[in-house]
Parts: sequence; C-alpha cells; structure tokens
Amino acid sequence: MPSYRPAVMVFSTNGQARVHLRFEGRKGRSSRLYRLSGDGSPITARIPLPEGNKAIAFRVFAAGDREAWMATAAPLREVPRFHDEINGTGSDVVHYRGEPGRGVLHYAGPSLIQLEALDDRLAYWVTVTEGRAGEHTFQWPGRGYYQVRSAGAWSLSAT
Repeated sequence: MPSYRPAVMVFSTNGQARVHLRFEGRKGRSSRLYRLSGDGSPITARIPLPEGNKAIAFRVFAAGDREAWMATAAPLREVPRFHDEINGTGSDVVHYRGEPGRGVLHYAGPSLIQLEALDDRLAYWVTVTEGRAGEHTFQWPGRGYYQVRSAGAWSLSAT
C-alpha cells in the first residue's frame, strides 16, 4: 500500500476481459465486489483502496480468455476530473469539479448502473442514482469523488 492516502487502485488488462475483483474483508466485515468490463476494449478502472491497512488482499475472477492484468496503487491526481461532462465504460472513479445541481446520467450498457458519492476517504457515502439503460436525472451533491459501478458505456453531465 502507498504511504499517501486516500489512494486508488488502477486495474488494467491488455485485452478484452470481464473481471470480478473482490477485496477480502476483515473479520466480521463483508468484502466489496467490483465488476469490471468494457465495450470490447481493454479495461482501465480506478477503484478506491480500503483505508487502514498496510497491505490489502483481493481476488480476481476473469471470464473468457486468460488476459494479463495489472493492479497498481495511484494518487488521487490519477482520477479523471471534469466540470461539465465525462464519458466512460465500465466501473471507474471520477472527480466532479462543478457545483451542486441537476445532473444527467446516460447509460447504454447491460444490467444496472450506480453512481455513488464518496467521502473524503473515498469510502461509500450515498447512492446518487441508479438504473438500467437510458437517461437518468439526479441532483449532484456537489464537488467530490464519485464512483460509477457499471458494465457498459456511460456519460455523466451537469446541466
């Protein structure tokens, strides 16, 4: 684990993959599952690293061809920043630099998408919106870090 905190894990694959990554929880705590996939392209996803440990344990479950993957710790400056709009595919962490107000989430992927607000330690704070494919309006709580949990293409915008 890096000496700086909070931090993110940057998980990437060399080729197309469908990956489930699960942090192994401490005794009495459930672990957190991340479904990482893309639109047929290699995966690059940022995941909040758990607080308080000098080391972390996680398992990677990959479907399909065995693709090489890499996981590294990175500082928050590696998280994409935006004011008005950002696009992505699959799960990721983004840094919203705009003001509180109306937002729109467009989702084209399979299954459910969730947009979660994170606190200053990158821990889950509240689910801002969730839904299936389509357009979803919501209220941005304000500037901060947000986690997108999805398996397909998405875009976020402030209006």
